[in-house]
Amino acid sequence: PRPTLSVVGPVYDEEDSIAECLGRLVAQPAVTEIVVVDNNSGDGGMEIVASLALPHPRIRIAQEDLQGLVFARNRGLDTATGDLIARIDADTRVGPNWAQTIVDFFAADEEQYWSALCGRGEAYGVPLSGRLDRWKVRLHPLGRTRAHRAVTEIPVLYGSNMVLRSEVWATIRTRVSMRRDIFEDVDMGLCVTESGGRNAFLASLTVGVSARRMETGLTSFVTYMSFLPRTFALHRRLALAAGAALFYVPALTAVPAVRLMAI
Repeated sequence: PRPTLSVVGPVYDEEDSIAECLGRLVAQPAVTEIVVVDNNSGDGGMEIVASLALPHPRIRIAQEDLQGLVFARNRGLDTATGDLIARIDADTRVGPNWAQTIVDFFAADEEQYWSALCGRGEAYGVPLSGRLDRWKVRLHPLGRTRAHRAVTEIPVLYGSNMVLRSEVWATIRTRVSMRRDIFEDVDMGLCVTESGGRNAFLASLTVGVSARRMETGLTSFVTYMSFLPRTFALHRRLALAAGAALFYVPALTAVPAVRLMAI
């Protein structure tokens, strides 16, 4: 039998983006269930989710009272019932064949060589997004994951567009860090490899992501990006930590400035 696919989306005050995100998911038959985790939302986002759940029973709502992405993420992953569990953000915009691509990928992996899968994210609604995203790929410390290659093995995962086998999540559940000053998706990917698993990067699995993190100001953005080398250092991946701190983070920090000049 083909694997079933659950999609988990943590939500905190996402009334401007959640309808678009869920609308794209419910249009895909390969999605078995959608777990929306309410992490103490105070806007009208969860009312939108509830209204969409009425005609689409595949949408389930879970509640997580502990504030923070890691807590909401864990609640969603624990609640999901699919053989495969995808994790996206509330502002992620998946393409029309996104879910089918995931199911086909893991169905073809009969030997279960791959433990997890991720793709790329391209910013939408900002100037020069396509050109700058290509430069981000070239400058990334994991530079061997070139966009023109079909499938490559990488040590990390990308939270806006990632999938785990359910049994892999059960294996790393007690390994993942609950710190809020690291990149939780990178931490998860490293936990997968440290437990003996393999992360696949599929070039064609690309989603749209919001660039709102870059709109918080350069100081806030630099602080946020410092989470990346800190995450590598937490796992004693010192070479990756150095590469991220010395090359990738400074280069990526220049992206918001370039986009501001292009407006």
